Amino acid sequence: MPLRRRLLLSLVALAACKAAEPSPEQLRAALVKHPDIIYDVIRAHPDSFFAVLNVAAQGVQQRAGVASAAQDSARIENDFAHPHVVSTAGRAGFGSPAAPVTIVEYTDFECPYCRQERDVIVSILKAYPGKVRLVVKQLPIASHPHAYEAALMFEAVARQSPAAAYRLYDVLYTNQDQLKARGSDYLAQAVVQAGADSAQARRDANTDAIRAVVTADQQEAQQLGFTGTPGFLVNGVQLQGAYPRSAFEQVINRLLAARGAGR
Repeated sequence: MPLRRRLLLSLVALAACKAAEPSPEQLRAALVKHPDIIYDVIRAHPDSFFAVLNVAAQGVQQRAGVASAAQDSARIENDFAHPHVVSTAGRAGFGSPAAPVTIVEYTDFECPYCRQERDVIVSILKAYPGKVRLVVKQLPIASHPHAYEAALMFEAVARQSPAAAYRLYDVLYTNQDQLKARGSDYLAQAVVQAGADSAQARRDANTDAIRAVVTADQQEAQQLGFTGTPGFLVNGVQLQGAYPRSAFEQVINRLLAARGAGR
């Protein structure tokens, strides 16, 4: 091959090597060493960057949501076959004791999600008269400064009157901001508003017997795997978190159908 041609081919080969894409390792090393390259790109194209980032985030959330929904559905199916059994004996209930469905709620009176679910539960009780009852148990979260005291007070009022206890439930959730702001002072006012003897409730709330009830509820919730509030057992079917009314209806309707009770 003539020397001139060999030199030309060598130059082409060298040009091709110089034009080759850097390896992933080389690119990574360059960006780590010079992160300003990435910053310059973001500054030059901020709208495009955040649009791509949002699409990626939505994709991750959707995939996580699908996986979570599938896991939730599988767990609920397992609970229908193997319901969690907890005792409600001696506990204040709202609704007919003969109701075929009992919702046990593990609640925290300072929890905003519990406040949100209160409206859902009230609408469920109205939609299923005589067929659904509510039993509240206590799961005060340590980071809520007045939740434990409110839990004790609910159980103390329940000793006087279950009806008064559930009036207190409504009062505390309706005025949750007052409980957070005023603590004990507002609790005393709320007990009176619920129609209970405030002085007696304060005395009962300070007894070992009432504290033992709240402690037992907390331990029971932990054994069930509740890591936050609210948590629900619907005839032993577990719903953890703030669920929409439709989720409760699906479980309740299935339970009633299995008993031949209908809606």
